[in-house]
Amino acid sequence: MKNYNVFSTICLGAFIILFSLIINGVSFGSLGKIAIISMFLFPLLGAVFGMKGKKGIGKWLLIILNILALITIGYLLLLSGMGEA
Repeated sequence: MKNYNVFSTICLGAFIILFSLIINGVSFGSLGKIAIISMFLFPLLGAVFGMKGKKGIGKWLLIILNILALITIGYLLLLSGMGEA
C-alpha cells in the first residue's frame, strides 16, 4: 500500500463530486449533514495521504489542492452558519 498519492487523488475527486452536486442543487434529504461532514473530511484525509505519498511535485500538488479544498469548505461552512450549529 504505497500508492498514497492515488488515495489522495480519490479523496480530492470525491470532494469535487460532492461539491459540484451541492452547488447544482441536488438534495441529499436527511443525509445532508453527512454529506457536508464528508466534504470536510475528504480533503483532510487526502492531505494526510498526500503527506505519506512518494516524493515529487505530484505529492506537493495534491497536498496544496487538498488544503485549498479544506480551506474552501471551512470558509463556506463559516459563512453559512453551519460551523456554529
